[in-house]
Amino acid sequence: MSVGRPVPAALAAVLAAALLAGCSSAADDADLRFAADYAARPHLQVTGYPVPETLGLVQRVVWRLADGSDEQVAKLAAAEGSAGERRAKAAAWVRAYGQGAAGPVTADFGDDPTGRQSVRLAFQDTGQVKDLTLRPDGPGGEDGWRVLLD
Repeated sequence: MSVGRPVPAALAAVLAAALLAGCSSAADDADLRFAADYAARPHLQVTGYPVPETLGLVQRVVWRLADGSDEQVAKLAAAEGSAGERRAKAAAWVRAYGQGAAGPVTADFGDDPTGRQSVRLAFQDTGQVKDLTLRPDGPGGEDGWRVLLD
């Protein structure tokens, strides 16, 4: 590993080993995509009190905004409104925050994510701020944490 960049080098090694092992399950594929995204992008600066699920969701939202992938942002959304409304809101988010999401971003997580969690994103390159609300989705929260597109 090179000095000063141990995390990306370690992730690259894990990613290479997993690819050589021929991982094929959906969970393994998602883990590989997450590791590749994590290693290839500026790291999210975090303050506050996330839990692993909310931290992972916010990280994916920022990455998909930076990608310009409104369809993928819509897939991370809570089931509020119609699918068309979620896609339209996701496209508006990408237009508004995509450039800022490509650079350094700070996420300030609110307290106690029992049923909802507030997160303030600060896009350092553009000076923009976006407040997010996260909540468990589906019956009894079985669909995991999702972002409200408002």
